[in-house]
Amino acid sequence: MCIRKLYLKKLGMEIGINSTIGKIYVPSPNSVKIGHNCEIRKGSSFWVQSPFNTQNGIVVGDNTFLGEKIEFNCCGQIIIGNNCLIASNVIFVDSKHTFFRSENIQDQPIDIQPIIVNDDVWIGSGAILLKGVTIGKGAIVGANSLVNKNIPSYEIWAGSPARKIGERK
Repeated sequence: MCIRKLYLKKLGMEIGINSTIGKIYVPSPNSVKIGHNCEIRKGSSFWVQSPFNTQNGIVVGDNTFLGEKIEFNCCGQIIIGNNCLIASNVIFVDSKHTFFRSENIQDQPIDIQPIIVNDDVWIGSGAILLKGVTIGKGAIVGANSLVNKNIPSYEIWAGSPARKIGERK
C-alpha cells in the first residue's frame, strides 16, 4: 500500500480495497469515503465545511474513476455512485450564498442541498454541478455543462445551462 493511502487512512479517510489515489488535497480526511477499486487522479480537492458534523461529507462509490483536478466544495453531502466516470476539471458545489438586501453580503446565510450522482454516470470534463441536483442512473453530462436541474436516468444532457440532447440506447 502506498504511503499516501496509509497516511490518509491514519487521518480517518475511508479507502476501499484496490483503490489508487494520486496526490490530492484533503483537509478533513475523516469526512471522505472512497469505495473499492477506485482511481483518483492527482490534483483533486476534497473540501468539507464543518468536518466534525458527521452528516457532512463526500462519498465515492465502488469502481469509480475521478480524473485530474476535480473540485469538491462540500458544505453538506456530495455522493457519487458506483461505476461512474468523472472526467478532469469537474466542479461540485452543494451550496450557494443568499443575497438579501437586509444583510451585508459577507454575512449572508448559505443555502445547502446535497448533490447525488447515481450509478453508471459519465460526467464530461469541465462540467459544474450545483446544489440540489440528482443525476439519474446511467445519465451522461457533456463537457463544460452547467447542471442546475435534476437529470433523469439514461438521458444525455449538455450546455450551459444543461438541457436534454438525447438518451442512452
